[in-house]
Amino acid sequence: MNTIKQLKKSLSYVMVICVCLISLFPFYWLLNTSLQPLEGLFHYPPSFFPQITPFAYLDYIKNSAILQWMRNSLYVGIISTVLSTLFALPAAYSISRFSYQGKPAMIFLVLLTQMLPPVLLSIPIYIIFAKIGLTNTLTVLVIIYTATTMPIGIWFLKGFFDSIPREMEEAAAIDGYSVMRTLFFILIPMLKPGIVATATWSFIIAWDEYLYAYTLVENNKLWTLSVGLASYMGQYSTPWNEIMMGAVLATMPVVIMFMFFQKHLVSGLTAGAVKG
Repeated sequence: MNTIKQLKKSLSYVMVICVCLISLFPFYWLLNTSLQPLEGLFHYPPSFFPQITPFAYLDYIKNSAILQWMRNSLYVGIISTVLSTLFALPAAYSISRFSYQGKPAMIFLVLLTQMLPPVLLSIPIYIIFAKIGLTNTLTVLVIIYTATTMPIGIWFLKGFFDSIPREMEEAAAIDGYSVMRTLFFILIPMLKPGIVATATWSFIIAWDEYLYAYTLVENNKLWTLSVGLASYMGQYSTPWNEIMMGAVLATMPVVIMFMFFQKHLVSGLTAGAVKG
């Protein structure tokens, strides 16, 4: 029996290792492709070990606009994430705690905004912002990303508010706290994991978004990372190694963010799943 248990345990470890290797292989291939010279990418059979080009990343950063694109993406992502989270907090609190006429319809409208595909909205949005003169600016992307991420942020945070006992607010009211003071000084500190999870999701959406950034911004100095990397796709040739270098650099902020906020993300997502 002990032998059978050891065998099952060993097989489970082997399966876990195999799944991890399969999951990590695309990231390895991304890095492998980025470190090879362009002519080495078309050899058959392909090389599983990079023919490392010295200072490839330094040369790429020096000769491309990747840092400018990253700054634009960070600017748009950070501001839209902060605004989206700040606006979603009181809205989610209102839906979670108060009863008023039209509340079911409002909840439905919040979710309805996520049912419309961006392709359907891109032309009307372009016409509206073109008339008010906001196209070809980063401000228009901040507005759109705030509006598109806020509905799901409201729904996420509503679940987190539902998981907090109402007795906390009743005790605060007895101590003379107003509704807004209770929200910002009592409830929000307790919602730190949920806020981090919601803000991280909003930032990733803004960081990766392509359609609106491509449609509304023409100036290449204002391009975000997704649009800048897509510009490498040529009619007759495509520098895949440079695209992969840009993709590696583009994933670094998100990876670093997950490293710092992993604990809050896991606890926040599980807390939001307790009640809906």
